[in-house]
Amino acid sequence: MKLAKWIFLIAGIWGLLATVPLLFAAEAMGVKQLEYYYGFVCLNICWQIVYLFLSSNPVQYRPLMIPAFLAKISGSVALTWLYLLGRVSVQWIMIAAVDGAWAILFAIAYWSRRREPKALAG
Repeated sequence: MKLAKWIFLIAGIWGLLATVPLLFAAEAMGVKQLEYYYGFVCLNICWQIVYLFLSSNPVQYRPLMIPAFLAKISGSVALTWLYLLGRVSVQWIMIAAVDGAWAILFAIAYWSRRREPKALAG
């Protein structure tokens, strides 16, 4: 099944398209703590590269699907919690929803790979 391959390929490309422009947007956004901002953006870009690796061989890299899922679901849960506490605006719920949707797709990709034989080494 190619489902996991497509999920992670699209996630990686989507994420890079959404994240790389942020490297050039800090000044326009009025970011005050650049070390946190660039740290977050660069770490996010690294995760997009992990998703592309996952897409190249989902069977071999299946264990990495667990932290990939956790990365997506943690953002969704944190933003939802902050919204419920009134600490972020409703705009952040859209980002939480997108991350939550990717988390669900990552879980589906993980479970879709469980019955397939492991790739032969060599």
